[in-house]
Amino acid sequence: MSDADLHRADDVLILIVEDSKTQSLKLQHLLERHGYRVMTASNGRAAMDSLAAVRPTLVITDINMPEMDGYELCRLVKDDPVLALVPVILLTSLSDPQDILKGLECGADNFVVKPYNEEFLLSRIQYVLANLELRRQAGGKGPTEIYFAGHKYSLTSDRIHSIDLLLSTYETAVQKNLELRKAKEKLEEQAEELREKNAVMQADLAMARELQTAFLPRHYPVFPANASPERSAIQFCHRYFTTTELSGDFFDILALSDMEGAVLICDVMGHGVRAALVTAIVRGLVEEMKPLAHDPGKFLTELNHSLCGVLKQTVTPLYATAFYLVVDFGRMELRFTNAGHPAPFHLRRAAGVTDMLAGATKPGPALGIFEQAVYTTEQRPLSPRDMVMLYTDGLYEVEGPDGEFFSKQQLAAAVARRLDLSAPQLFDELLAEVRAFSINQEFEDDMCLVGVEVCER
Repeated sequence: MSDADLHRADDVLILIVEDSKTQSLKLQHLLERHGYRVMTASNGRAAMDSLAAVRPTLVITDINMPEMDGYELCRLVKDDPVLALVPVILLTSLSDPQDILKGLECGADNFVVKPYNEEFLLSRIQYVLANLELRRQAGGKGPTEIYFAGHKYSLTSDRIHSIDLLLSTYETAVQKNLELRKAKEKLEEQAEELREKNAVMQADLAMARELQTAFLPRHYPVFPANASPERSAIQFCHRYFTTTELSGDFFDILALSDMEGAVLICDVMGHGVRAALVTAIVRGLVEEMKPLAHDPGKFLTELNHSLCGVLKQTVTPLYATAFYLVVDFGRMELRFTNAGHPAPFHLRRAAGVTDMLAGATKPGPALGIFEQAVYTTEQRPLSPRDMVMLYTDGLYEVEGPDGEFFSKQQLAAAVARRLDLSAPQLFDELLAEVRAFSINQEFEDDMCLVGVEVCER
């Protein structure tokens, strides 16, 4: 009959030496669940007190503990004639070859690496118990001294003991290698899942971008409605760029009558999906507000009120700057209002002047902040060949090589130099100049540029 048969689980008493109460309880629960009897000690000194009263079948001890570590405890057990044959398993990180030598030096019987696999620990206990009889029969010799990494170690020359411990170390390395391989396989599986999910997300973003682009005007209205695009009294032009898949910049062009056209331009705070969702909400609200579209002040006031009603339900603050312009070809006037947006340029070509389309009153607050905000309508005379250039701040918030940004003054000067150019040519040359200024030769934020021109009567 083998020694393993002689040791039934309920005949085995295991002393757990662990200063972490959580780890001690976890190990105790595992061993008791498999039929072993268990006693515990919080450190090496407490363990020696317990060993003076009760001789366990096996000791499992952590290495790093206060008062007395696992190496010292193991050495005291092995030096005690009464306790010498009690096997000791060390719980260790086993991160350094010196750990093995210290284990050999103190006479440890086995290593278990923390964090340990429960099945692996149980098999290690069974292995140690099965070899108890061989340990009793093995004859010991004097210690052998070796030097390693500048330290001297006095090792037992018990061949079975040394082979056991080294096999234990090898088995641990194999076990850890297996765990690493499984972890690598799992990471590869997760990486593939991540790639698949990322591909789906990119496809969704591409579709969302297509839908967002579809919201932008594809064909400009003509005035009057039966005119050809070339003969339209009001002409439009735009340029639109995004720095991410989805943009927070948005514009819309409305035909209010045969003599009135309107432009709304807005810039939602932030980028990506959140900003794009707000632009979609604004687009829907614009359709609802069309009956008020002739009066810019009333139009933005009601748009803001409705937008606040939606955005106040969100946790994260959101807002949008906006400028709304009505070009009245019949009355030859501009009507506009501003919700915290950069003032457009008014190119008065007949007079040879470029100035800002700023009203007599201070611009109102951005949309989505104050539900009771009231926006006023400003007016300005309109002349044939006039053009209004609306834009978002991404047009000029561009950093140059010296760390300075393209200023509003530089932008105004660049527009004034091109006063007599057609809108498409002006826009293309202006964008080329801003890109040339940029340290990255590109815009750093979403950019929207819209021009509306009045033709000769």
